[in-house]
Amino acid sequence: MNNDNMDHKFLQDVSATGRKRFWRLKKKQSIMLSESLHRLGQNKKGNRVWWCAHELEFVVSEITGRKKLIRAGFCRERLCVMCQWRRSMKVFHQVSKVIDRCLAKDNTIQPIFLTLTVKNCDGDQLREVLDQIFGGWNALTKHRKIRRIQKGWFRALEVTYNQKDGSYHPHFHAILLMDKPYFVGHDYMQTADWVQMWRTSCKLDYDPICDIRRVKPKRGAKHKAVAEVAKYTIKGSQYLYAQDDALTDQLVDVIGKSIKGRRLYAFGGMMHKVAKELKIEAAEGDLVNIDEDAIRSDLAEMIQVYKWSFGVENYVRER
Repeated sequence: MNNDNMDHKFLQDVSATGRKRFWRLKKKQSIMLSESLHRLGQNKKGNRVWWCAHELEFVVSEITGRKKLIRAGFCRERLCVMCQWRRSMKVFHQVSKVIDRCLAKDNTIQPIFLTLTVKNCDGDQLREVLDQIFGGWNALTKHRKIRRIQKGWFRALEVTYNQKDGSYHPHFHAILLMDKPYFVGHDYMQTADWVQMWRTSCKLDYDPICDIRRVKPKRGAKHKAVAEVAKYTIKGSQYLYAQDDALTDQLVDVIGKSIKGRRLYAFGGMMHKVAKELKIEAAEGDLVNIDEDAIRSDLAEMIQVYKWSFGVENYVRER
């Protein structure tokens, strides 16, 4: 079939803000991951990723043309690029909702961004280092001073890979909801104070790099600025190298084993309580229904189904 005649059949999807959604790119990256898993002998997992989101079904507004996903068959594997993409969108909206509700309950609280790092490590050390920083986070949030000055928190793990020296860089991005008096009282902490507290909590023998800053949203959209932290995760570009199967396999194996069983995202304090009030489920759950996909049900009158074609490497409309 001539590709020119098929152009109108390829999946075109945009968000409510008009941003293009890259279904094709994410699917191609997930196929790369599947091939790596098969090379590593993880065939069952590789098969799940291979068929992840193979067929997509949308309801479509006949007035606006906007699509809402209603069926996909996501595999939910931790490293699946397609599932990570959907998960990051879901968490973004979850955090945005929680921040909105927290600010409605107490408009004096001030969100701040906190980044906590440790030194880069080798692949055979990554799991141990992750144990160390997760333990450090628990110790930090239980510290009497931190419990006194903040009302709630959200944290997300990110792991990046340095191709120059072959090292891994695990770190946390976090949001803390601070009491207003914190910024004018004796409890205020400079960056150096956070460094020392993180060093102690993580039981490090060096001063780690920490970054702390207030949220400065554009046009007053504080909840959306804060929720940007939720987009931090383990990106496909960090472990999938199209021209280097050996490196890809190494990274998939090391990172996959290291993050197994860990909570990549978590709420605490006031944010945890509000998340429960809003009945927000774990990010690993439903990846089909995401808030930004919502369109009025009375306008969603048309069904469109797209299936992945291995021949043209794209989603092609079936009906």
